[in-house]
Amino acid sequence: MPKLKEVEVRILLKNRKKIENELERRGAKLIYFQSLKDYWYCPKAAKNYKQASIDATGFALRIRESVDRYTDKRTASLECKTLCDKKSHAICNEYEVDIPEIDETRKILESIGLKEFLLIDKQRMIYEFNGVKFCFDKIKGVGDGLEIELMTDQDIEKTHRELVRLALEIGISKKEILDKSLTYLAMQKIAKF
Repeated sequence: MPKLKEVEVRILLKNRKKIENELERRGAKLIYFQSLKDYWYCPKAAKNYKQASIDATGFALRIRESVDRYTDKRTASLECKTLCDKKSHAICNEYEVDIPEIDETRKILESIGLKEFLLIDKQRMIYEFNGVKFCFDKIKGVGDGLEIELMTDQDIEKTHRELVRLALEIGISKKEILDKSLTYLAMQKIAKF
């Protein structure tokens, strides 16, 4: 069975409500509402966001703490992303494992030479439309973002072009589409070294 890749289009929104309304008008369904805290890690030697980025380290590693806003259920996971082609932030390998103990996981990461450098605190609403996820984020210190994502084993460049086309169809301008992730933008604005 071919391995699935995550293909994303990342957007810094100018008018979130307009895009949400357009998705709802087309029949998108709200499937999840959660509060997230992402604790990002990099090598202890990193002194700035460029040295901490996936481009420099080869990985993006976080502990994610999640609260389902409907049930108040709390979960935590350790997640790692690597670039599939070593250059495009839109196509990643993604690995994730549930963790029962955040504090112990932090100790493990710190003991192998990593440090926390960024906390992203956000509210996320996930819509689903025709098998595509639309993840709307309100990120403290950054603004409103959207990730349009699809896990696929198909042609990833073609899939990315289709997701961009979909973004434009629902009213997102080309200027709002980011080359790199919202996390990369947050790294520039709110990371602490």
